[in-house]
Formats: sequence, C-alpha cells, structure tokens
Amino acid sequence: MKTAMALRSGIEQAKGILMSQRRCTADEAFAILVTLSSQANRKLRDVAAAVVQHATGQP
Repeated sequence: MKTAMALRSGIEQAKGILMSQRRCTADEAFAILVTLSSQANRKLRDVAAAVVQHATGQP
C-alpha cells in the first residue's frame, strides 16, 4: 500500500509541475505523461519521476 501511494504521489507531483510549466489542466497534464510514457516505451511512474527530477534539479 505504501508503494502504491508513493507512486501516485510522484505522478501527482509530475502533473503539478506540468500544469505549472504548460498552464494546462490536470487531465491535460496526465495525457502528456501518458504520451511521453508511450513514446519512450517507459512506465508512467518512471516518466513522472524523471519529470520531477528534472524540475527539482536532482541527478
């Protein structure tokens, strides 16, 4: 359960970052994440983590 909540938290953070950067809705931000995930053939949680890492400047 903790893992599921942590994954959801990361996705929500990434959505918030995209909403702020692109001035879009939550649904649009989620669609962007899904598209990036599909194009990169990576899991949604991994794409979300990369968005958060990039925004926070973490390696």
